[in-house]
Amino acid sequence: MWYIMDSVQRNYQLSERLVRAISDWATLAPSSDSVEQLIHEGADVNKPHGTLLPLHCACMVSDSYVVELLLQHGAQVNSIDGYGRAALHYAVERDITCTEILLDHNAHPDIPDNNQDTPLHWAAFKNQVQCLEALLQRGARVNAVDYNNDTPLSWAAMKGNYEALAILLEYNADVDTVNFSGRTPILRCAAMQASGLDTHVYDQCLDLLLKASGKIDLRDPQGNLPRIVEGDNKLRELMLEYCEKPRPLQELCRYAVRKSLGTGYIPNVIPKLPLPSRLQDYLLLGRQYLRNQSDTDISNINVV
Repeated sequence: MWYIMDSVQRNYQLSERLVRAISDWATLAPSSDSVEQLIHEGADVNKPHGTLLPLHCACMVSDSYVVELLLQHGAQVNSIDGYGRAALHYAVERDITCTEILLDHNAHPDIPDNNQDTPLHWAAFKNQVQCLEALLQRGARVNAVDYNNDTPLSWAAMKGNYEALAILLEYNADVDTVNFSGRTPILRCAAMQASGLDTHVYDQCLDLLLKASGKIDLRDPQGNLPRIVEGDNKLRELMLEYCEKPRPLQELCRYAVRKSLGTGYIPNVIPKLPLPSRLQDYLLLGRQYLRNQSDTDISNINVV
């Protein structure tokens, strides 16, 4: 019995020292412990210390060398820590190198946390463009939903992360998904714009989302816009125009064509369509042609 208790205590101390050595908590662990030495002494790379797991801690501090080392010594890449998160959730918020190492070791790109948030949600929230692309290239679902039925596009819209929005739309993310609070990505973005936070950024994001959308009507059955939109005169006028007037046929056609393509990296698909290059770029939301021109210019294109 004494031997068993001593062994348990030793293993606990090793796991504690391992987590602290990885996290570099100098004030808590002033010793010169090295991760390599602790593993050599028998520290369990899958043993938590409280809510923390070694692999997750390495991702928190973006230590790609330790991430690789732990995986080589048997760390479970899809294990869940005491906060209900996988290592990939931490990596995509901070560092592309750690993200790619985890994915190379078969981390699940769609693994959910306790709130059903996927790594793609967190990469979109943090505007980690490289991590977004890595996840999508490894098959992450662009329209994954969390506990509130919000997609990564909705999270990016809420934060005003233009670069993340652009990438998600290149993978044809759905602009119409309604969360359980009745908000689409467009309304999420509009609400933040009305709040007065960095309106220039939200102007750009809202413009991009509107280009990707079809028929828009944010009004309730009584014909009223959401209160937060009503409170901003400029935004109210803009959204009323979209809600009351029919969208131009060319914009509805763009929406219909994009919708028909399903999810996937559409910049690889649209160039294969038998269309003029400028019209192809219009379908891609103006990646080149419309960058410095308005949507109305498309009326000058002759389709042959």
